Amino acid sequence: MKTGTELITSSTDGRVLWWDTRQFSKGPIDTLLLTESTDSKERIVGGSVLEFNAEAGANKFLVGTESGIIITANKKPKKNVEITARYGLESGRHLGPIYALNRSIPNQRYFLSVGDWTAKIWFEELKSPIIRTRFHGAYLTDGCFSPTRPGVFFLTRKDGWMDIWDLYYRQNEFAYSHKVSDSALTCIKLNY
Repeated sequence: MKTGTELITSSTDGRVLWWDTRQFSKGPIDTLLLTESTDSKERIVGGSVLEFNAEAGANKFLVGTESGIIITANKKPKKNVEITARYGLESGRHLGPIYALNRSIPNQRYFLSVGDWTAKIWFEELKSPIIRTRFHGAYLTDGCFSPTRPGVFFLTRKDGWMDIWDLYYRQNEFAYSHKVSDSALTCIKLNY
C-alpha cells in the first residue's frame, strides 16, 4: 500500500486481514471474508496463498483458496475491501488448495496458479484458465514465471523434480525437467 506500513494476512478460517504495522495492538484495519457461491448459497472458503504486485494495481490482490478457486480483491483507501472477481467457479478450478500464485512480469494481467497436479495460466478478463499443464506424476508445490523470458515458468514438485515450461517452444509438455533432490521441493524464487 502507499504508506508502506500495511500488510495482509490470509488464513484457512476464510478471513483476509489488513494490518497497519504502526497500530498492531488495535487489531486489523479491514477484513474480507472469502466466500464461494454454490447452489444459491454462499459458503466461507479458506485462503491458502496471497499474491500482490504493485505493478498490477496498487490496491489489487489475488487470493488462492483451499477449494481451488482464485479471488481478486480491491482495497481502496478509506473504502471497504471488495471482491471484484472469482476465477474457476464455472470451470478450471484446482482439485485442492492453491499453493502458488504469480503474476507475469512483462504483462501483469496474466497470472499463474499452482495446485493439485497442474499449473494454470489465467487472463484477468476470463474466468477460466487459458492454458493448463498436463497432470504431473507428483503433487506440485510452487511455481513462478521467468522474470526475463515471457512464456517461461518453473514448477516444483513433491518428488524433488523441477520442471521448466516454455509456452513458445511447446505447450503440451515441459521443455526441461531436472531431479534436484530426493526430498520434496516446496518453494522456488528467482532473482532478477
